[in-house]
Amino acid sequence: MAGTVIDVTDADFEARVVKGTGPVPAVFRAEWSDVCRALDPVLVDVAKEYSGRLTVARLDIDESPTTTQKYGINQIPTLHVFKGGRIAGTWIGPANKARVVALVTPHL
Repeated sequence: MAGTVIDVTDADFEARVVKGTGPVPAVFRAEWSDVCRALDPVLVDVAKEYSGRLTVARLDIDESPTTTQKYGINQIPTLHVFKGGRIAGTWIGPANKARVVALVTPHL
């Protein structure tokens, strides 16, 4: 799975994101959101470029309401960078590759 974006749900978010190895940028998104869909290729590029150094995850807020509520997500897309079991960085709203890289690289 190296170099790819993984889809996570309420069932595996804790194991794959919060307890994940290294930094795990996780985007809270919805399929119906144009802004969220526009972020998908950016996430794929970041996952490929930083393959082996981080895991990029995405969670659909409609399919995983428990995790969405737990992290108080009320705007999408919201990108949290998890590291060491906690949120190490956050960006809310549209983002280009430079913005995502700037958020992630301090945590590598």
